[in-house]
Amino acid sequence: WLLFAGPEIFGFAPGHLVESNDGLYEGSKKENSEHYTFIFNTFVWMQLFNEINSRSLEGEFNVFKGIFKNPLFCSILIVTACLQVIMVQYGDKAMHVVEGGLSAEYWGISIGFGAGSLPIQQVINVVYTWGDKLLCLHSMRKRMTKSRRLSTRNIDADLRDNASNISGSSSQK
Repeated sequence: WLLFAGPEIFGFAPGHLVESNDGLYEGSKKENSEHYTFIFNTFVWMQLFNEINSRSLEGEFNVFKGIFKNPLFCSILIVTACLQVIMVQYGDKAMHVVEGGLSAEYWGISIGFGAGSLPIQQVINVVYTWGDKLLCLHSMRKRMTKSRRLSTRNIDADLRDNASNISGSSSQK
C-alpha cells in the first residue's frame, strides 16, 4: 500500500505518473521519481537491518551479541551502507534515482523503517519462545495423561547408544 499511498503520505510526486515521456497528464516528462528512490532506499535499509537480525536464528533476544567478533560481517555491512549512500545521493543517472538524492528527512524515515525490523524481530522472538514453551507443556500433558507419569529417559544417552550400536554392527560385517 505504501507504493500507492506513499506520495500522499510523504508529500512528493507519485512515480507512476512520470514513467513515460508523455506521462499520464499533459506536460509531464520522464524523470526519476523521489517516490521510487525513497522506496528503494527504504528496502535496502530494511535488508541491512535484517542481516543483523538473521545472525541469531534460535530466538535469542540480543541480536548484537558478538557482532564485532565477525570482522567480515561488519565490513560487508559498512561497505553496503556506504555504497547505498553514494548510489542514492550521487547515482542519479546510473541508478535512476532522483537527481540530487534524498533529503535528510527522507533519509531518516528510510533508516527508521529499516531499523523497525529490529523490534519486529523481538516480537517474533517472544511469540516463538512463548509458543515453543506452550507446545512443550501441551506435549508433556499429553504424555502424562496417557501413562499417568512423566517419562524421564535421557534422550542424549539413547542417541549415543543407538549410534554405537549402529557403528558396532557395521564393523562386525
